[in-house]
Amino acid sequence: MLAETDTTENDLTVEQPLGMFALLLQHSDAQFEFTQQQVSYTRAWSDLNKLGNACMYNKFKSAEREKIAYFSQKPISIYPPLRLIVTKENADKFPQQIDLSTYSALNAHIGIVKGRSYGDIINRYINSNPDVFYYRSGMNSTQKLIEMLLKNRVAGVIEYSAEAYRILSDKEVQLAIQAIPIAGVTQPDYGYIACSKTPQGKQLIERIDFVMNQNAFKQDFIAAHNEFFDHDEKVLLKPELEKVFVD
Repeated sequence: MLAETDTTENDLTVEQPLGMFALLLQHSDAQFEFTQQQVSYTRAWSDLNKLGNACMYNKFKSAEREKIAYFSQKPISIYPPLRLIVTKENADKFPQQIDLSTYSALNAHIGIVKGRSYGDIINRYINSNPDVFYYRSGMNSTQKLIEMLLKNRVAGVIEYSAEAYRILSDKEVQLAIQAIPIAGVTQPDYGYIACSKTPQGKQLIERIDFVMNQNAFKQDFIAAHNEFFDHDEKVLLKPELEKVFVD
């Protein structure tokens, strides 16, 4: 399993979003096993098919990506929309909902991870206005961007609010940030497992699909998401979870 967890010390079975990979292994009945290999966001997709029997988790699915990888039928995570994470002391400088197409770098750069996909809408903003963004690459990139935010070295960071709060494990520090909705980005994000476009990768994804279609996995998947998010996010995710995992 290629891990883009931002640090060489993280264990995928406990650190990746919501613990869903650990849940998948628990329900697999030893149909497959993975070893972890750390990669950067910029190298992950090229390494996927070089290795031939590798997978990645929590990846956006697109027609372009489906040309180079097999994707799981169901998402391995369902997240509320990405937000612009800012410090509370600077929150009044931003509207209640930010339109990235009109944001100016004169207001300071917005931090993003180089090589990461942020979904079609945000990706278009990034490609159209690259000078607005500060690009961070390498291990610890997300954590480093949050640290830069707290030091006012970037105006904001595009990230899931739950992930930003997780990085800031100190509860007092968590109170220092605020999540601002991004115009046009209103729907929850689906993250899938992607495996090498090889016979071995196809076999892996078929086994993963089999496990994820079991009722016991579906029930635990929904329970984990309900436990992880706050009330407002649960309300947003409920119809998505039912659509994907309730027969």
